[in-house]
Amino acid sequence: MTQTQFADAVADRAGASRADAKRMLAAMEEVILEQIGAAEKVKIGSVVQLEVRVRPATAARPGRNPATGEEIMISAKPASVAVKARPLAKAKAAAPSVEQAKRKLGA
Repeated sequence: MTQTQFADAVADRAGASRADAKRMLAAMEEVILEQIGAAEKVKIGSVVQLEVRVRPATAARPGRNPATGEEIMISAKPASVAVKARPLAKAKAAAPSVEQAKRKLGA
């Protein structure tokens, strides 16, 4: 679903114009990004929860090249910040069955 299709669907269900729906979605995006920027947890309805997480730094460590078996040194990685999206109950319940997903996705 494209952003325009999403705005149309929201407009239809809310009984608003497409322009109003686009403005609402833009405002929602601003609020979400503002909260994520402040490292706050954001819950979007009962569908998804966004959370800022700090990934710890890793030290350099020895490893092995799987193709050649040669020992190599895997470089250290600095700490980083990531945004984690967690589906909530309604999103999990709306997910299709494995068979339906395979048919739709062609897998």
